[in-house]
Amino acid sequence: MGDIGNTYVSAHPLTAAKPETTTNTTKPKPPASTDFKLRSIPPSVGTTIPPVASLLPSPRADEKNRGNPLHVVDYLKDIFDHFRKTELKNRSSTTYMSRIQTDVNEKMRTILVDWLVDVHLKFKLLPETLFLAVEIIDRFLDKKVVSRQKLQLVGVVAMLLAAKYEEIYPPEVKDFIYIAANTYSRDDILRMERLMFSTLEFNLTIPTVYVFMKRGLQVMEADTKTQQLTQYLAELSLLDYKLLAHPPSLIGASCIFLANKYLGAREPWSRVLEHYCQYKQSEVETCAQELLVISTNAPTQKTQAVRKKYSYAKYGEVAKLTQATVQIP
Repeated sequence: MGDIGNTYVSAHPLTAAKPETTTNTTKPKPPASTDFKLRSIPPSVGTTIPPVASLLPSPRADEKNRGNPLHVVDYLKDIFDHFRKTELKNRSSTTYMSRIQTDVNEKMRTILVDWLVDVHLKFKLLPETLFLAVEIIDRFLDKKVVSRQKLQLVGVVAMLLAAKYEEIYPPEVKDFIYIAANTYSRDDILRMERLMFSTLEFNLTIPTVYVFMKRGLQVMEADTKTQQLTQYLAELSLLDYKLLAHPPSLIGASCIFLANKYLGAREPWSRVLEHYCQYKQSEVETCAQELLVISTNAPTQKTQAVRKKYSYAKYGEVAKLTQATVQIP
C-alpha cells in the first residue's frame, strides 16, 4: 500500500507577503483565487496503461462489501497476488517423510490429523486454526526428526500455536494437557513450543488451503450447501500426505470444482472462478481427481473424524453427498 501524504502550503497566496509601496497609478490586480485545482496531466507523462485484467469488473460479492472496511475490497487483488507468490515459500517438502523421518510414517500423520479434527471441534475453534495447525506440523516434521512417542505432542503444540495466532481466546495449556489425557506435562508442552517456534524461525504466517478456498467461494457467491461441501473436501485433503505435492491454491480450487460436480452445477468451473483463482479447468481436474478418490474411499477408512463431523445436521450432512457417482474428464 502506498503512503498517503498531505501537501503543505507554507504560505497562503493572500498573506504570503505585503505588497511594496508604489506610486504607480495602475489599478492593482484582484487577488488570486483561493480555489486550488489539480492540473490534468497528459497521459504520456508519468503514467502507465493498466493491464487488461485490472480493467475487469469486480465480483458482485466484492461490490456488496465495498462499504465494509473489514473486507478491504480495494486491496484484495494485491493481497491474493501476494499469497500466490508466497504460498510455496515456507511450505514443507513432499519428500520429508522418507528423507527426514525414521520413526514416523504417513499413516501416523493421518491418525494425528484425524485426532486434531476432533480436538478442533471440541474446542470450537476457527477453521483457519485447523488448517494452520496442519501446516505447522508438516513444516516442523520437514526440519526435525520426531519419535512416534512425541508425535502427539507435536500435534498438540501445533494446535496451541495456531490457536494463539488465529483465535481471540485460545485454549490454555491446561486444556491441551486435559485433551491429551495427561500424557504430557506443562513443561513438556512449553519446551516443545519453544523448540517448534524457533525451528520455524518464529514465522507462522503462511497462506493455507482455507484462504484460497474462501476467496473462490466468495467470488462465485456460493450457497451454504456448496460452502459446507467444499470445506468437507478441504478438511479431507488435510489427511492425505500425498496432496502436499500440490500448492494450497490449487487444492482450494479443486475442492470448489469437485463440490460443484457433486452438486450437479451446470458450470462447475466458471470464467469468474478461472479469472480469480488463476487456474484453468484442465489444471484443476488433475488434483480434483485425487480428491475424488479420497472422498469416495472415506467411508471405508479407519480415520472417520472429518466424515463424522460433516454427517451432522449442523454441517448440512454433506458427507453423504460424496457417495454420488461423479465423472471428471
